[in-house]
Amino acid sequence: MKAVLVFCEGDHDVVFVKRSLGACADCKWMDDRPMRELPSPFGASRTVPKGLIAQRFDELAVEDLALQADDRPTPQFSSVVVDAANEVMFALIRAGGKGKAQPVLRLVQHVDALMVAAEHEVTEHAVAFLFDADDEGLNATVSAFRSTYASYYGDLDNVAHAQWLRTEGAPVGLYVFHDEGKETGTLEHHTAPMVAEEWPDRYGAASRFIDENSKPGHAVLGNEARTLKAVITAAGQFDHPGRALGAVLARNGLSVERYKESSAANDLASFLLATPWRSTDSASDDQR
Repeated sequence: MKAVLVFCEGDHDVVFVKRSLGACADCKWMDDRPMRELPSPFGASRTVPKGLIAQRFDELAVEDLALQADDRPTPQFSSVVVDAANEVMFALIRAGGKGKAQPVLRLVQHVDALMVAAEHEVTEHAVAFLFDADDEGLNATVSAFRSTYASYYGDLDNVAHAQWLRTEGAPVGLYVFHDEGKETGTLEHHTAPMVAEEWPDRYGAASRFIDENSKPGHAVLGNEARTLKAVITAAGQFDHPGRALGAVLARNGLSVERYKESSAANDLASFLLATPWRSTDSASDDQR
């Protein structure tokens, strides 16, 4: 078994990844499986009494948080998806955004150390980083990733959007959600058209509602990504009253057909499936 650590910015990014892999690559979700039954070192084994994922939950310093804290500590394992045909496990991790590089790198370092310390059911691993381009744009996001993560991985000058790079350790991949027409933007620039196609009347009404009722000081004003989030969530309330954006994009929200037809979902799934494993790929090039 091989494993890809997929670092996502937030919860709805995790949902988009797992649904894209399910719809476009026939991967199976493992969220209902006990953590101890996952392949070691992520799950338990004879040499690992408690797997890494369970250990991470134990280590979360929740007693240091206020009862009303609106965010959980990151990075946090959120979902597991398996490509059974190729024996690859995708561990989806909520990383909390671009500014959380140091906690992410500590987890990466922990996994790297576990993989070389003992034999496990997972024999190879790779790391994929998913970000939004936001207003800074695609090139700036790629450049910031190179400079930030080079401290651990070494020279990342050849890393690019939707590509993998072989390093001395695990392969590293980068994927940046953006509006291809402008090279800025976020995941919502891909999910909004999917929701509009799924529920055109509801999406149009939600868009008008947000537009006509926004007032100075409202968070949606002047921020296209936030506006799209508000519209998507409002359009999905008929099936998920009171639920957040992730529920609208989840299995009981958007239909599987929307994901199968989405170029972003297909591109993302193809990128993750293209991980350059040492055991199966003898290519000499560093990048694919």
